Amino acid sequence: MNDVMRSDESVPRAPVYPPGWYRQPDGMQERYWDGNAWIDAFRPVMVANQPAMLARTHGPAVASMVLGICSLVIWYLGIITGIIGLVLGASSLKHVQPRGPKRGRGMAIAGIVCSIVALALWALVLIAAAAVGGSA
Repeated sequence: MNDVMRSDESVPRAPVYPPGWYRQPDGMQERYWDGNAWIDAFRPVMVANQPAMLARTHGPAVASMVLGICSLVIWYLGIITGIIGLVLGASSLKHVQPRGPKRGRGMAIAGIVCSIVALALWALVLIAAAAVGGSA
């Protein structure tokens, strides 16, 4: 009797999941499972239910970008903000990680580029001023 299997023992049972909202593979929506089948009810993923695992933006990278843009826009502070933005951007490139707890590589690069452009424009202005002052 032990050698013969009953028909219901040969088929493995599917796990039973309780009714509720389950995250879709895209990670942006949840779909409702009523305990037997999927219902055509979707909702966006609720942020309050998620643990605080969001990647933080590195502060010096943001400061580098802001100072780089200010060095282009506010011309009379361009030398000071350009140098500080360049230093902050270069130092923050060492600390940001593509898939880690600190993000902001693009902002650091934008700050470096804006700072370099502003400092180059200031260098051209100073060279032109020296050339005009030396010829007079």
